[in-house]
Amino acid sequence: MKKGVYALVFLFFAGIVFVLAVGVLSCQDWWKKHIALSPVFFWGIAVLLLVNMFYTVFNIKSVTVKPLKEIMIFLSAVTFIVLIYTSVIMLVKYVLGFLFGAFMKPSNPVLRFIKETAITLPVLLGITAVVGIIGYINMGSIKTVEYEIDVPKASQNKELTVAVIADTHIGIAAHTSTIDTIVEKINEMKPDAVFLAGDIFDENTTTDEMEYFSEKFKEVKSRYGSYFVYGNHECMRGDDMEKYFKEAGIRVLADEKAVIAGDITLIGMNSEYDSAGDPIDRIIKQKKVDMAKPVIVLKHEPLKIKDIADAGADVSVHGHTHGEQFPFTYLPFSLLNDMMDGTKKFGDLTAFTTQGAGGWGFHFKLPAKSEVAKVTIRFGVKS
Repeated sequence: MKKGVYALVFLFFAGIVFVLAVGVLSCQDWWKKHIALSPVFFWGIAVLLLVNMFYTVFNIKSVTVKPLKEIMIFLSAVTFIVLIYTSVIMLVKYVLGFLFGAFMKPSNPVLRFIKETAITLPVLLGITAVVGIIGYINMGSIKTVEYEIDVPKASQNKELTVAVIADTHIGIAAHTSTIDTIVEKINEMKPDAVFLAGDIFDENTTTDEMEYFSEKFKEVKSRYGSYFVYGNHECMRGDDMEKYFKEAGIRVLADEKAVIAGDITLIGMNSEYDSAGDPIDRIIKQKKVDMAKPVIVLKHEPLKIKDIADAGADVSVHGHTHGEQFPFTYLPFSLLNDMMDGTKKFGDLTAFTTQGAGGWGFHFKLPAKSEVAKVTIRFGVKS
């Protein structure tokens, strides 16, 4: 993993813990004022939910009883959404109350409204709980979306129909039934090729789930086969997953190329989190890629897309962003990536980023949708 990633992960989780602490303490204060039960009951419930949440994120694969696992995943998702969004709003209330209190009298109605929590806190908890349930359901609802890309370079093929999946994160986000649905939707497309743009597995994917994926994906039918590139979470696992893809008939492109349909070159780049990954221009040179013919680059993260465009590629395919997995996160995550979803032009190159068929950490996705993308690439067509 590249230098500095661990520090960023630590800072991210430190921020999450701080925000969660604000929410829990706000709920405790409300409990003491309005519930005629000992604080022991409050802390018992709070600790149970928090332990379940963190255990689910980091070690749910150790739970082998399926009904218990499903309950834990559901409670983890709803707990996270309820506490995070309630905590953020409460934190804003405290900051505004402090700032406004410096020049407003305690009796000022605006200040009293800002500081009021007797009604706002339970309302916030109720609203966020509903949002958590909706997002839980939405993540498991796989949709088919269609995109079109025009490539100026001519090919002996008029067009190429590609099924794109990424970010299934099998274990929390996707289960065996989700894999069944994905395979069914891919075959309904009758694609020429299938691209798997990383994070199919993550830290919570069990061996049984990888074996199930491998066996089920053998049912996928495409003219020119299926191709996979590693995502950041597969890099984080550190174990050998390549065999599961190979057994499924999927070719792994780790800084490698493949030529399909006679004259279309696929280049699979390693994840940005893989310190051994090569830059695009080096791969092109080492693999003797014919840049006069159409070139499609597969890379998990939508990063350094301008370098891919400058190298002369025509299309790049990405995952990683999950669209907007959590409400109001589009802007901050868009600052960390070259694009978030859909298609975007970078000179003569058209980049496509899927919202993915799942997401990381929690079985929750809203407002983004879980998708299997059907991408039609037309050749010899000028925009």
